[in-house]
Amino acid sequence: MGPTICCCVILIFMINISGTSSSSMIVIGHRGASGYLPEHTLPAKALAYGQGADYLEQDVVLSKDNVPIVIHDIHLDEISNVASKYPARYRSDGRYYAIDFTLAEIKTLRASERFNHQTGKPIYPNRFPFNQSTFHLVTFEEELEFIAGLNKANIDNNREVGIYVEIKEPSFHKNESRSNFSEIVIDILRKHNYTKRADKVFLQCFDLEELQRIRVQLKSDLKLVGLLSDENHRSIYNKNDFSYWTSEIGIEDMSTFVDGIGPHYSDLYEQGTTLKPSKLFNDARKHNLFIHPYTFRSDANLQPFATFDVMLEFYIDKLKVDGLFTDHPDKVVRYIEFKHKQSNTGIKLQSFSLVLIISSIAVISL
Repeated sequence: MGPTICCCVILIFMINISGTSSSSMIVIGHRGASGYLPEHTLPAKALAYGQGADYLEQDVVLSKDNVPIVIHDIHLDEISNVASKYPARYRSDGRYYAIDFTLAEIKTLRASERFNHQTGKPIYPNRFPFNQSTFHLVTFEEELEFIAGLNKANIDNNREVGIYVEIKEPSFHKNESRSNFSEIVIDILRKHNYTKRADKVFLQCFDLEELQRIRVQLKSDLKLVGLLSDENHRSIYNKNDFSYWTSEIGIEDMSTFVDGIGPHYSDLYEQGTTLKPSKLFNDARKHNLFIHPYTFRSDANLQPFATFDVMLEFYIDKLKVDGLFTDHPDKVVRYIEFKHKQSNTGIKLQSFSLVLIISSIAVISL
């Protein structure tokens, strides 16, 4: 091969490198763009879509008449005016449960930024003003229809956002004689053509035994995600032994029926003189499980990270997680795009330098 031909081949190779994407990590809008608008409302989902999220999360619970509602937990009294609208409808613990209200009754409620049901104060005081404007809770089907509409309206821009569904508290629902909760959710997903691993859907749950039932007994081919917690933060209804499921043998067991794990981000590092990957992280990689940690909030305590970008750098560039949940999709997308530009600029500069060197060699060889 002559020097001129060799030079051309290398030039083509460099041009191809400079156009290669640097990240395949997915950005998941946690309850939508919940850092900006009340969680799990359609405006919050539309905003997350517009901010570039790859997936939108849906937490699902059942109403009294067995309609799946998109809401973060089984209670209504921290994201709506249920206490003032239906003051006598609380249980003995003083809480208002979604499963005690029909869909028609839930539709009369006004949704709001999350607040403490005992003090009435917002959890994040610097977010959307409490009880300002009008928002509503929606059904699971209504949200799926809404997302399908967003995807269709933006087909020219190739913006197809996926869904990330969590089945909330299946043990609680079972205690309420709703042992078919998962079947109801899966039937709705099937109706909307979410049936297999190749589809843009993840199905997650903190109840690992329920996920195992979904895979083995219900024979679901969806991508399943085992959500992980610890003994101090798990729900009172969840009887799973997380000390087992986060051990190496537990991760190996889980890998037989899930595709990935969803741990809290703090469980993925060990702190010494520097931060390094935790045993949980390494065990998950060893058993070929993807990792989608939760929840990245720029307005929360970021320790031990100095800034939100430093935090993102650790998880995206160093640990190379496969995706992450965030209340602020725009900030994560912006970080990824900035890093991508930096990477491309570096590659192009290197390519240009190499081209000059190769061109010089080719000229000398002539």
